[in-house]
Amino acid sequence: MLGQKILQFHGFTLDPNTASLCSGGQQSQLRPKSFDVLLYLARHPGRIITKDELIAAIWPNVFVTENSLVQCISDIRVALNDDAQAILKTIARRGYLFAAPIVEIETTAEHWPVSGRNEAPQPSPIGTSDASAGGIRAAGVASLWRHRYSALVFFCVACAAVAGAISWSLWPATDRSVSTADTDVSASAPRSKRISIAFLPLATPGAPSQDEYFADGLTEDIIAALGRFSELSVLSPKVVMGYKGGTARPDDLGRNLKVRYIAEGSLRRSPERVRISVRLTDASLGNLLWADHYDAEPANIFAIQDNITRQITGALAVRLGNAEQARVAAKPPSSLEAYDLVLRGRDFLSRLNRSATSNARTMFERAIELDPNYAAAYIGLGRVDLTAVALGWTPDPAGALRRAESLARKSIGIDEFNPAAHVLLGRTYARLGEYDRALDALKRAMAQNPSDPDTYAGLGDSLLWSGDIEAAIQTLETAEQLDPKLSTEDLFNLGAAYFLVGRNQEAVRRFERTIARNDSTAFIHAMLAAIHAEAGRQDELARERAELRRLDPFFDLTTFGSLFRNPEHRKKIVSALRQAGF
Repeated sequence: MLGQKILQFHGFTLDPNTASLCSGGQQSQLRPKSFDVLLYLARHPGRIITKDELIAAIWPNVFVTENSLVQCISDIRVALNDDAQAILKTIARRGYLFAAPIVEIETTAEHWPVSGRNEAPQPSPIGTSDASAGGIRAAGVASLWRHRYSALVFFCVACAAVAGAISWSLWPATDRSVSTADTDVSASAPRSKRISIAFLPLATPGAPSQDEYFADGLTEDIIAALGRFSELSVLSPKVVMGYKGGTARPDDLGRNLKVRYIAEGSLRRSPERVRISVRLTDASLGNLLWADHYDAEPANIFAIQDNITRQITGALAVRLGNAEQARVAAKPPSSLEAYDLVLRGRDFLSRLNRSATSNARTMFERAIELDPNYAAAYIGLGRVDLTAVALGWTPDPAGALRRAESLARKSIGIDEFNPAAHVLLGRTYARLGEYDRALDALKRAMAQNPSDPDTYAGLGDSLLWSGDIEAAIQTLETAEQLDPKLSTEDLFNLGAAYFLVGRNQEAVRRFERTIARNDSTAFIHAMLAAIHAEAGRQDELARERAELRRLDPFFDLTTFGSLFRNPEHRKKIVSALRQAGF
């Protein structure tokens, strides 16, 4: 049985069967596209390969800039230690030449490791999710057994299998009725296996304070667009917001944020012009990968946003499949004023008080009047209704949920690839007790943006209420890792999940985090009272009971925990609350 030929040159072994480059028994790290470029060049030694030929061969039917290729060549030279261009030469204004002599080695069954019998081991059934676990291409995974360095291969396979198992463990048990046949669950690859990047909030030097909402909203939209690439792990807006206007060096930011790449810039605007500057830096090496400046009329802001996204992904040599092209190409609003209103609405909604939420509703409704086909405006309006239900600010929660469901469906009808629309629908279904439909909608959102903490949080909440407590904990913990400023509602659900499995100290830590940041709720103090009652801590119990009565004098157990599908889970919580004197 023959595999693809292994190529040897200058002490290096290039194996297309395992997508690996080795020298002296050590494997060099190359991103998938960088490996593909090197393989193509090595298969055409002694011939000048033009940039156009390389781009057409490595990125067929996908638009990328020349920066993508330049970054791959840079990666290859680092891996080959070829600063002198003894192996890979740049031919000015023409292309690249692979100058090293190549020795080709046929791969047959004799290259497989021996395992008791003279036959190839069968791939693990978990191998189908390995692509999501680390960017290893399916062809490479399927033929890992052929590599003659068996110890290295077994290590790689084990790592991929563990990562795949972790990724799969986030989903509900297989006996659940949710269908995932049309959901790209591979998009939930662990963050550590994807290219990590932080897009810092656009600074607004010298601009009026009221313009900050625009810069922050534009930052959020660019982060959302980057998050739709399955190869990228993008920090959430809430995580990076604290770094706005800072002066830290990229290498310090990379260490603090635990990412390799930093994108940052500034925005200035007037009624006539918008000026945006952006630069992308490899924080680990201190190299500037790409920078650009935009000076345009305000109406061109959507084209600028799209260009920034594509330039960043191009500089990182990120693959863009047809499905991702459709996801990234979000339909812009027809009215710049509608976009401005949506950004104002998001800003109001983030403040989580009644008056700000009411103002947010007004902003979203005005945006819809200006552009009836603007998905983000319907999503914002649905989030207002969902927030009112979650925080008890509406006398008609059933009506608010029906409106939220209708608004989510409307936004999906306008833009089916908008993950926020599917998150809204999933969270609404969860509140309605339609857990299987909620899980399905949230999985679709995760397939479209695997970096969004709100999607993980919504999925974790739905898993909790549907009864899969362990999966809920794992998913909510992932949301917390992606967003250390996780919402009070989601922290409450994570604490409740810990309580249900007897991990009370971890539950207390999550509940007390909301108190430390002054946004706790009556429900959180109720759960703390229950935990202190079980532990016999009377002073703490009295304090939490008093705080609960202050926040909600009419606290009632009859509806507390009503979202739990499993009556035993609600029974455990209610029993603990009764023990606490409620």
